[in-house]
Amino acid sequence: MWLPKMNRIFIITSNSVDTSKPLSINSLTSYGRLDVLCRCISTAFFLSNNFRKDVLLYVYFVINKTILQITGENVHGINPDERAIAGILKRVFRGFPHPGIRFYSGNLENLLIKYEPVMLDIHGEVNHKRISTYQSFIIGDQLGYPSEDEIILSKLKRVSLGSDEYLSSQTITILNYMLDQE
Repeated sequence: MWLPKMNRIFIITSNSVDTSKPLSINSLTSYGRLDVLCRCISTAFFLSNNFRKDVLLYVYFVINKTILQITGENVHGINPDERAIAGILKRVFRGFPHPGIRFYSGNLENLLIKYEPVMLDIHGEVNHKRISTYQSFIIGDQLGYPSEDEIILSKLKRVSLGSDEYLSSQTITILNYMLDQE
């Protein structure tokens, strides 16, 4: 499968969202923490009055062993608010196509091998100048990283944004800012 060359790749692990359950956009937190993922999607792609086409975002759903792929260069008809994003995801999870979005069975290991991301970890190396040299990042959700993938994750280089723990969406915002400075 052909993928466009991206300047930044974000891989997010979702430990709590079960994509096989019926989704209500009126209660995103009852669906696992879909609200967290919707915020991550919004912050990965949206600027004020602009859209990042150089981003490739993956969400790995631990419960279902599925992957959501959003390609900034190809995605259309998406708005930055959580409910609008959740509405698109609801359709995608049910098997309906959406431009620039794929949803398929897969495993985290294949993504890690393909993109060799650096792992955001509060105990990792703190070097802000060096972080901007990376293009591929793996970010845990509010529960962290999946324990079942601990062996493959242990092989990744770990970097930190500092001594404070940030929300996943905030981490993406900070990384986008750092990469924008280059």
